Amino acid sequence: MRSLVSAELLKLRSTRSAWIPLAAALALAVIAVLASTTAAGPDGTPHLSPAALPALLRGSGGQLLYGAVLLCWIVLSAGEFRHRTAVTTFLAEPNRLRVVAAKLIAAALTGAAVGLLAEALGAATAAVTLSAHHVPLAWGQPGVLGTVAAVPLLAALFGMLGVGLGLLLRHTAAALGLALMWAFVIEGIIPMLTHQPGIIRWLPEAAANAVLHGASPAATTLSAGAALAVLAGYTAALAGAGAALTVRREIGTTTG
Repeated sequence: MRSLVSAELLKLRSTRSAWIPLAAALALAVIAVLASTTAAGPDGTPHLSPAALPALLRGSGGQLLYGAVLLCWIVLSAGEFRHRTAVTTFLAEPNRLRVVAAKLIAAALTGAAVGLLAEALGAATAAVTLSAHHVPLAWGQPGVLGTVAAVPLLAALFGMLGVGLGLLLRHTAAALGLALMWAFVIEGIIPMLTHQPGIIRWLPEAAANAVLHGASPAATTLSAGAALAVLAGYTAALAGAGAALTVRREIGTTTG
C-alpha cells in the first residue's frame, strides 16, 4: 500500500494543473491574514487583540483552501481516465480497491499537509503583523486548538471528496463543473426550491463552515461535532460510490 500511496503523491507532484490550486490557496492564506490585520488600522482598533488569533487562523483556511484540495484531487482522479493512464495504473495493481484506497489516503495526507502549511503561513504572518501593532501572539486563546485541528481535517475530507467525485464521473470538466456549480449555485437554491431553509445545515458547504467556525446560535447551524459527522458521511458515500463503480466498470473505454 505504501508504494501505491507514493505513486499517487508522485502524480500530484508531476501534475501542474493539480498543484497550482494548492499553491494559490497557500498564497491566499497569507493574503487573508494581511487583509484582516490591515483592516484593523495602524492604531490597533479593539478587535485586533490576542483574541483575534483564532479568526486569523480560520481565515488562512476556509472555503478557498479546502476547495483547492477538492479541485486538485478531482483533476488527479478524473484526469487519469482522460489521459488513459488509469489503464497502466490498474494493470500494475489489478486490485482496484487497493488503488482507490491509495488515492483516498494520498488525498487525505495532501489535505492535512496543505491545511497545516496554510495555518503555519497564517500564524507566521499573524505573528509579524500583530507584532507590528504591539499585540502578542497568544496561542492559549480559546478556539485556537480547535481551529488548528479543524482546518487540516476539513482539507483532508474535501480531498477524499474530490477523489470520489472524480472516480464517479471520470470526466474532468464534468466533475469540476459539478463541484463549482454545487458550491456557487445548487447549495444556495436548494432551500428555496424545497421551501425548507433549515435544510442548508445538512449540506456539505454549510457543514464545513459549522466545523470551522464552531457552534452558532443560528437555528440553521449544526454543532461542530454533528456537522463533522455529516461531512464525513458525504465523504464516505461519495468515495464508496466511486470505488464501487471503479470495480465494476471497464477502464480503457472511458474518456474525460
